[in-house]
Amino acid sequence: MVDEIKQRCSSRLNLIKILSNKKWGLNYNTLGNLHKSLIGSIIDYSFPCLNSFSNTNIKKIQVLQNSTVRFILKLKYDVPSNIMHHEALNKLKLLTVSNRLFELDERYVAGGLRHSVPLVVKLVDEYKEGFESRYVEYPIPLCNCYLTISSFFPELFNIQQILHVRSFSSAQLKQINKK
Repeated sequence: MVDEIKQRCSSRLNLIKILSNKKWGLNYNTLGNLHKSLIGSIIDYSFPCLNSFSNTNIKKIQVLQNSTVRFILKLKYDVPSNIMHHEALNKLKLLTVSNRLFELDERYVAGGLRHSVPLVVKLVDEYKEGFESRYVEYPIPLCNCYLTISSFFPELFNIQQILHVRSFSSAQLKQINKK
């Protein structure tokens, strides 16, 4: 599936490469809109599938988008990717692939809740139920209190020992920090 998306995007990238040549006289706004309509539409349309892809596969698609941005904004290959992403956001209003997928997810869920789509409502209710029943407390070494972190990141909940909120003396905190 990633290879098919890459192939479709690559063929359209070649068109943008040609049109980004100075001879055509197109500005970066026009080229950015071409990218959004030719390549961005493929990514947007396939977002339900892309969400199940690994980070490695998402990065493969991001590489294609990076190439397009470099051609549109006439950036060299030694420009760091974080600067390139910043320029793409400011000049082209173009998010990274992972951020765009996150935005599309939010829109999908919000629309499903707004229109009371039964499947979306049920999934959100089940998610909230599991989310509200979990919390982890971490000791803060700088004070005599504990920080409670509630999050939807599952890796935070793999901690074997859940600590309880209570006040400790500085000697007890030193013993905890040594462990």
